[in-house]
Amino acid sequence: MTQVEPGMTRRQVRRLLGSPTDAVDDRQYLGRYATRSSLDLRIWRRRSRSEAWVYADTPRAGLATFIHFRRGRVEKVLTSPLPGRGEPVDGTG
Repeated sequence: MTQVEPGMTRRQVRRLLGSPTDAVDDRQYLGRYATRSSLDLRIWRRRSRSEAWVYADTPRAGLATFIHFRRGRVEKVLTSPLPGRGEPVDGTG
């Protein structure tokens, strides 16, 4: 996967990776992708809400990359196993 860095704009991310599989706000993100271990996450105040773009099977099958934007710029990039997909991914390979 091409490197996405904090501070990049949505346009720069789209140029590198193409259109996301899904785009969700904070509440949708927690509802769709939260696990039991992340249930302690709280919704941020209205003025600081963010949006996440989801790239399924990126960087490889069974993983998803979540790119979180705040105020139109990349805030953080996370990669984790896709929910509900067969065997757990061990991070090798």
